[in-house]
Amino acid sequence: MDKLRSMEVFMAVVDHGSLSTAAAALSLSPSMVSTHLSNLERDLGVRLLNRTTRRINLTDEGTIFYAHCQHLHEEIANVESVLAGSHMRPRGRLRVDIPSILGQYLVVPLLHEFRSRYPDIQLDFSDSEQISDTVESQHDVIVRLGPLGDSSMIARPLGYTPLLTVASPRYLETHPLPQVPEELREHDCISYRDTRTGRMHPWIFERHGQRKTLQLSSCLSITQGCIQIEAALNGLGIMQGMGFYLDEHLRNGALRQILPDWTILAPDIEMLYPRGRRESRKVHAFVDFMLEHYPSGTEIKAPSRAYFG
Repeated sequence: MDKLRSMEVFMAVVDHGSLSTAAAALSLSPSMVSTHLSNLERDLGVRLLNRTTRRINLTDEGTIFYAHCQHLHEEIANVESVLAGSHMRPRGRLRVDIPSILGQYLVVPLLHEFRSRYPDIQLDFSDSEQISDTVESQHDVIVRLGPLGDSSMIARPLGYTPLLTVASPRYLETHPLPQVPEELREHDCISYRDTRTGRMHPWIFERHGQRKTLQLSSCLSITQGCIQIEAALNGLGIMQGMGFYLDEHLRNGALRQILPDWTILAPDIEMLYPRGRRESRKVHAFVDFMLEHYPSGTEIKAPSRAYFG
C-alpha cells in the first residue's frame, strides 16, 4: 500500500477528528481508512492514535509523526511548485497561527478577496499564543504582537496602531472621568493576562515624550481580547487596547476614549515564517496580501465587517 497515501489519510483523520469524516473527505470507506492507519502503525512499530467511540487523540509518537508528515507534505508541494514554473497558481494548505482578535478584525474581513484571488489555497487558522519549536514546525506563517524575543524566523512588520484607553458611557455615568493615568487606580480596570506567563499586561501611556507604565489592580483579567472588549461594552470597567479593533465602537458611541492625551503606539504586529519556506508560493501569496492591505509605516485600519442574517 502506498505509504504516502497512508500518511495523507493519517493527516486527514487528525485534521477532521474522526475516521468517518476523514473517509468522506477523501472519498474512501471507513474500513479503508482504518486499514491505512493500521498499516502505518504496523510499519512504524508504534501506536499513532488512541481511538475511542467518541474521539481520537494523538499519542506522543503520533504527534511527532504528524509534524513530520506535515513537513514532508510541504516539501513535496514546494518541489511541485518549483517544477511547475512561475505560471502555476499558489495552491495547498496554508497553516497560519494568529491571535484570535487579530484574525477576527484584520484577516477574516478580507478572506472573500483572498479566496477569490487564490482559490487553490486552503487556509487553516489556529491560535497558540506562543512561539516555540513545535509551533514553528507546524505552521507556515505566524502572526504575533511583539515583543517577540529571539527567533530564527523571518519577520515582516505590518502597519502600526495606537494603544487607546476606553470605557463605555454606561460606566462613565457612574464613575468620575480620570484626568491622569494614576487615577485609574481608583477605577474598575479590565486587564489582559498573558497566557504564556500568567502575568497581567502593564498599562502604558505617553505624553510629550513622557512614558508611564502602570501595573493596575484589575476587577477582571482576561486572556481573550474579544471578551475584554465585550466586558468594556457592558460597562464593567476601563480597558486598554489597539485602535483598529476599538475604532468601530468609538465611531458608534458604544465606547469613549479617555485620557486621549496619553496615547502611545502599540507593539509591532509581525508576520513570521521559517527560513527556507519563502519560496513557497502560498506563503508568498499570504504575506504579500497582508502587506498590501496593512503596509509597514501606515496606520492599520480594520476593514468593515459584514454580517448576514
